[in-house]
Amino acid sequence: MPASAHQAKGKGVYKGRRKSVDDEEIRRLASQGTAKAQIVRDLGDSRMTVYPALAVAETGANLE
Repeated sequence: MPASAHQAKGKGVYKGRRKSVDDEEIRRLASQGTAKAQIVRDLGDSRMTVYPALAVAETGANLE
């Protein structure tokens, strides 16, 4: 990420790309016992969307 994007993010101007899948939907599927790989296939998104959403649920941390 360029330095200017880091500065904008620090000011709250740069927010990144809009999410294509709701994190709550990912967590709901995981809580039902759905495998992570199956969640990726069902939602048609990438692992890089699913894994951070589940990490937030497991640790309570915000990875943004």
